[in-house]
Amino acid sequence: TVRGMMYYKEALELQCFLDSAHDNEIFTGYRTVGKAHKEHAQALADLKFTYVVSCQMYGAQKKSSDHRDQSCYANILNLMLKYPSLRVAYIDEREDTINGNSKKVYYSVLVKGGDKLDEEIYRIKLPGPPTEIGEGKPENQNHAIIFTRGEALQTIDMNQDNY
Repeated sequence: TVRGMMYYKEALELQCFLDSAHDNEIFTGYRTVGKAHKEHAQALADLKFTYVVSCQMYGAQKKSSDHRDQSCYANILNLMLKYPSLRVAYIDEREDTINGNSKKVYYSVLVKGGDKLDEEIYRIKLPGPPTEIGEGKPENQNHAIIFTRGEALQTIDMNQDNY
């Protein structure tokens, strides 16, 4: 699913090339143009396209010592490293001490692929556990909406088999 959606970015890069290229460049093809032209097309596509995937369990998988959870975490991380426009939003649960009392605090976190690891972009404190605030699955998608921008929004849930 993620790989298929990332083709939108490639399509935007190609469209940028077709819009700004001269006839002789179009006839030679997109793959033969210079580095500056490709960088311009990639920069313009980056302005128009960001892919935010909601994966509520990503934080738990990242912290887990279970082999299956670590495998899921590694697969998602590999996708972020392969596709720089991909962002993952997840729910992070932490124990914080407030006025001497230990309390669970929930955050909506956005990460992207960095240097071989994920890199946190934003962290927003939530008023409580997202599954207790709403119905669960819709809240998994709703917590990620704050990280989106642009005119078009498509929601997709990553908590399914075969990442």
